This record gives sequence, structure tokens and C-alpha cells, in this order.
Amino acid sequence: MNRIIIGVDISKKKFDIAYLATNQKWQRRIFANTLQGFEYFLKYLREEKFQNFHIVMEATGRYGEPLACFLYEKGCHVSIVNPAQIKHYGRSLLKRTKTDKIDSQLITEFALRHDLSLWHPLSPSLQALKEQVRCLEVFKKDVTRASNRLEHAQDFMVKKTLKEHLAFIQKQIKELILTITKLVQDDPKLTRQVTLLKGIPGIGTITALSLLAELPDLSTFKCAKQLAAFAGLNPSIRTSGTSVKGKQSISKMGRDSLRKILFFPAMTLLRSSSPIKPFVEKLRTKGKVGKVIVAAVMRKLLHIIFGVLKRQSLFQEKLCSKTL
Repeated sequence: MNRIIIGVDISKKKFDIAYLATNQKWQRRIFANTLQGFEYFLKYLREEKFQNFHIVMEATGRYGEPLACFLYEKGCHVSIVNPAQIKHYGRSLLKRTKTDKIDSQLITEFALRHDLSLWHPLSPSLQALKEQVRCLEVFKKDVTRASNRLEHAQDFMVKKTLKEHLAFIQKQIKELILTITKLVQDDPKLTRQVTLLKGIPGIGTITALSLLAELPDLSTFKCAKQLAAFAGLNPSIRTSGTSVKGKQSISKMGRDSLRKILFFPAMTLLRSSSPIKPFVEKLRTKGKVGKVIVAAVMRKLLHIIFGVLKRQSLFQEKLCSKTL
């Protein structure tokens, strides 16, 4: 029997599935986004007696990961694709309507035309690290918000409340940092990854942890250019004929959280003497300035990160000349 591709569109409370049956007719079902719904979905697949099926869903974070993990543990083939790919694929087909039913069918159509890699869940330690680091970022934003309110507060009671709130968040941050530190120390693989990242100029402990929390599985990328595209740091060029010569920029069609993490290390490297300085000077001699250079340094850093983690070897200055 030919492989059956099942597209899954997930929302908070339910998920829609769609697949093209052997009679070339679309079949659709809706299941609850709960453990019971997952079990009903698996039971449905078994009742249909599919010998070879492949489930494809969008990367929707906390809504989709429980289902993906459940299916993986049951031995199912699962792939997770970038929502931007599905969105632009739909535009290429001039789709004007967006519903959960249509989206699930669109995901199936996309998967039928592309060779997708299989998804594998993260290790428990790395999954915990991701959640804890993201929680830490939320707490830091809360500190900024509370500090801003305290600065402009006039009422005595409001000031007192905000100070207590701020102290509580700062205490939580300290406790969470200790928890993250212990998590990394107890896992030799995570310890190694952090050590490798900290060996790269401009990257400290917090940046290294943030990168581990946001970087995808590098085994799914063939080269650093693919990772740069994933982060939206690949060049976007707009030219057509002799009349249209658009301004070159980065695509920004990727994970913006990675770009935010890389921004400050890139700025640090621009302001200091580092192995990347010759690369920066070369850009300046070509007339590049401001944001263009910053984006190029961010991309360079990501290429170095890819090389270091892929090879599992400490940073060497020669990587700066071999990567772009």
C-alpha cells in the first residue's frame, strides 16, 4: 500500500486531520487535543488499517508537542514543519480561505510534494532546560515592567506593592538560575554543549543557555546556511530585470528568538578586538555599514555555532575564515 500522509492542524482544544484516501477522496476527522483524543486518533488509524502512514503537523509549540510525543512513543512517523512554509505554500496556490479543515488539507498537500525529515523528541534534560530558560526570560521581562512602573509610581501603597513584587521576582530568578545551573552540571552532554558555546568569542553563560533553549536539532540541517535560513538571517535580494533593484536585507523569515539572542554578542564583537574583526573590516571596505554589518556578524556567529556543535570541537580562529 502507498504511504498515507495525514496532515494535522492543531489548536488549543482540538486538532483537525485530513488525508487523501486510496480512492483519491479527501477524508477528514476532528479529535480533542487531550490524551483521550490522542488515543481515539490512534485507534482510528488502526481501524483504518493503514500499513504505512506519516503524520505531519506545524510547529505550534505547546499545543502540538504533546501529540507529537504521544505518536512518537507509539512508533508513528511524525514530521513537524515550519508554519511559514505552509503559509507561503498556501499563497502560491492562491488560497483565500483559512479554516482548520482547509489548513489540515494544505499541510497534507505540502507534505505530498516535499521530502520531510522525521521528528524526534528532545532529551528530558534538554526539554527541561528549554522550559526553564524561557521561564527565566519571562521573569526578566517582568522585572523590567515592574521597575518601569515603580519609577513612575506616586502612591505610597503602589510603591510598596511594586517593591515587594520586584523583590519576589528577583528571588525567583536567583532560584531558577541555581536550578538551571544544577541541571546542566548533572548532564554531561549539556555541560559539554555549554562549554563549547562559551568558547566562542562574545558568548557567555546566559547566552549559551539561551542558544541551547532555542536552537533546533542540528542533525536535521545539512549545512550552516540552512540554520541561518531557519533563523531568518539569510540574505533577501529583490531584483528583476534592469528596473527593479531592491535594497538587500535579511529575510527575517525564521525564528526571531534566535536573532534576538545573537544581537548582543554581535554588538560586543563589533566593539572589541576579536577573531571576527578582519571579517568586519572587510565588510567596511566594501561600504557596508550599520545594521548590514550587525546582521552579517550575527550570521557569522551562527555559522561558527553550527560548526562547533556539529564537530563537537572547541572554537578555532580558522573557523572565522571558513564560515560565512
